[in-house]
Amino acid sequence: MLLSSIFLWLFIAVSLVLCYALTETYEYQLELGIRAVFGRAILVSMVGGIPFAVLLRQFSPKIILTKVRRRHRPSKEVAAKFKSIAQRIGVPSAELWLSEGAIPISFALHTDKPIVVMSEKLLSLLEKDELEAVMAHELAHIRNSDTTLKALITAYKIALPIDPIVRLVEAAFHREREMAADETAVKTTEKPLSLASALLKIYEAFPKGNLTEYGTLSILGAGSTLLSRHPPIRQRVNRLILLADNYH
Repeated sequence: MLLSSIFLWLFIAVSLVLCYALTETYEYQLELGIRAVFGRAILVSMVGGIPFAVLLRQFSPKIILTKVRRRHRPSKEVAAKFKSIAQRIGVPSAELWLSEGAIPISFALHTDKPIVVMSEKLLSLLEKDELEAVMAHELAHIRNSDTTLKALITAYKIALPIDPIVRLVEAAFHREREMAADETAVKTTEKPLSLASALLKIYEAFPKGNLTEYGTLSILGAGSTLLSRHPPIRQRVNRLILLADNYH
């Protein structure tokens, strides 16, 4: 889908440039001009689109990591807790990194190995069970293979920020995968109410003007439109409360 979108935008751009450049040359040979413009545009789009997509795939996790300030290793206690959950959820190679800052963020990505990044603010905000639930949620994104596509879409948005098709598809993808990660986390910890209370605490502590800005790095987001990357927090919390009936 991303490669198709890259091809489309390159094709439109190259076609416009060639139409302008070849206007005089093919002024009296309209059919020949159309074939020349569209043929060259298709060729350039194919040649340029594939390398561009490969570069995005290679560097998209690094683009996200540039938003994280001063990463460092967690304490032995937090690392042991994370490793235990990672083994239970099926991604034992995952690593946890902490970041400085006053905003409670958490996200997962895949570079050379799967990584979960959490802010120190998040750790200080949550109780033990709530922190484990958030860890399980982020690890669920890794187990469910969400991290690569999320990073790729984010990098694509930075490169081509005006593509409405990808924005709609990306938003729908994120919403569905957030709900799936919630359910995977609940199956792992068997504590849906801990995740629900963690989401509420993060929502209350998150500077409301920054929910959109930090959407890529946050376990929750703002808004409830077709372009919202996260389901409404009310919907997620209600879903978790319903799931709690299965874990009495």
